Amino acid sequence: MDPPLHDPDELLGLLGVDLRQPMDVREVIARVVDGSRFEEFKAGYGPTLVCGWASVHGFPVGVLGNNGVLFSDSSQKAAQFIQLCNQIDTPLVFLQNVTGYMVGREYERGGMVKHGSQMLNALSNSTVPHVTVILGASYGAGNYGMGGRAFDTRFVFLWPTAKIAVMGPQQMAGVMSIVRRAQAARKGQEVDEELEQLRTAVVEDVAERVSLALYATGRVVDDGIIDPRDTRDVLGIALSACHGNEVRGTSRFGVFRL
Repeated sequence: MDPPLHDPDELLGLLGVDLRQPMDVREVIARVVDGSRFEEFKAGYGPTLVCGWASVHGFPVGVLGNNGVLFSDSSQKAAQFIQLCNQIDTPLVFLQNVTGYMVGREYERGGMVKHGSQMLNALSNSTVPHVTVILGASYGAGNYGMGGRAFDTRFVFLWPTAKIAVMGPQQMAGVMSIVRRAQAARKGQEVDEELEQLRTAVVEDVAERVSLALYATGRVVDDGIIDPRDTRDVLGIALSACHGNEVRGTSRFGVFRL
C-alpha cells in the first residue's frame, strides 16, 4: 500500500487542453498505483493500448489505458487480458483517452470488426468489477470498448478534461458538411459557402459544449468529476466498495479464437 514514487500533483500537467496532443498513459499509471509498480502485459504488441497488473491501496487490479486509437492488435490484446483477469478474479481499471476503433477499408479488410468484436465479447461477459476513469477523449465505440457505462461498469469517474461524444466536434461538423454538400450536388444546387461555414461553426460549437465533462455529469451518466490528484484515493474507495461483495471472474466467453 506504499504511495506512488512519482508525485500525484504532476497529474495536473499530463493532459493538455488540446486532447489531440498525445499523452503516455503510463505516466498516469505511475502516479496512481502502489509504489508505481506496473507489470505490463505484451508491451511490444498492440502499443496503442497499455495493459498490465498493479495494485491500488492494496487491491490488485488489471489496468487498461489508451495510448491512441484501438487497432486490431490492441483489441486482441485487450480481449486476452480481460480473460486473464477473470481467471484470477482481478478487478479491471480502465483509463480512457480514446477516439474509438480504427476505421477504413484497409483495416476492415484486415479484421478490425472481428477483432473489435472479440474485445467487446470479453468485456460484456466479464464478471469481475470494472471501474473506469475518463481522462480525456471518450468518443464513439471507444467509450463502450473501454469499460463504458453500458456494460454494467461499477463506477465511472471523469477528469475535468474529459469529453464524451459520438465523435470529436470538428469531425462531427465536417461529416455534416459533407452530407449537406452531397445533398446539394444531387439536387443540382450550388453551395452558399458563407452559409455553410456558419452552419459548420455552429455545429462544432454545439458538439463541443455537449461533449464536456460538466454536461455529462449534469445528466448523471457518471459518478462524478474528480480532481486528477485524487484519482488513486477515489479508485481505492471504489475498489473497497467492490470488495464488499464477492469478486469472481468467469470462464464463459462464448466461442471465439484469438
